[in-house]
Amino acid sequence: MPSKILTSAAYLDWLLSDFGVPTSLWGLGEAKKTQDLVKEISEGESYLRIDADGVFRIVEIVKMFLYPPPHHPARDCLLMEVGQYFPDGRYRERNQHPAGKVKRGESPKDAFLREAKEELKLDAFFEILALPVLSESRPSKSYPGLPCLYIVHGFRAGVFGMENLCHHEESTITEEDGTKHIFKWEPKSR
Repeated sequence: MPSKILTSAAYLDWLLSDFGVPTSLWGLGEAKKTQDLVKEISEGESYLRIDADGVFRIVEIVKMFLYPPPHHPARDCLLMEVGQYFPDGRYRERNQHPAGKVKRGESPKDAFLREAKEELKLDAFFEILALPVLSESRPSKSYPGLPCLYIVHGFRAGVFGMENLCHHEESTITEEDGTKHIFKWEPKSR
C-alpha cells in the first residue's frame, strides 16, 4: 500500500477498524498514538501489509548489542535501554537492547550507525559485527491489537563515548522530539 495514502490518523483509524484493530487503546499507557504510526509509515520506518489474513505492521529493525572498551569497569556488560519517557510525560518500561527502525532504502548497517548516533550520541566503534537476521511475529506494545512482524538485524559492537556511564548507573539521552531514553550497563548473562 503506498504510504502517501496514509496521511491522516482519522483515515488510518477507519482502515484499521475494518480489521478489528482497537485503536481506541492507542495513546494510553505505554501505547503510541495513531498519528505516530502515520508518521512512521510516511517516513518509511514501517509499512502495512493487507491480505486475506488481515492487516499486519511490518518493521525492519536493528538491535544493538553494545559493550564498552576492555578497560571500562563495565567491560563484562552490555548496554540496555531501561525505559523511555514520551514527550507527554508517559513512561514505558523497555528492558531491552537499544534498537531502531531501518528506513526504506537504507541498509541495516547504515541504520545501525544512524540509530547509534541519533539515539545514543555514539559514532566511535572498535568493532562492528553483523549477526544472523531473524524474524519474529509478536504483539507490539506501541500499537496494541495490531499484529506485527519484526525483521531483526543484530549488530554486536564495541563502543567508545559512554565511558562516563558507570557500571549500574543510569544515563538519560533526549531525542529532538523530546523522547527521553534511559540506559544502563547490565551484566552480559542477562
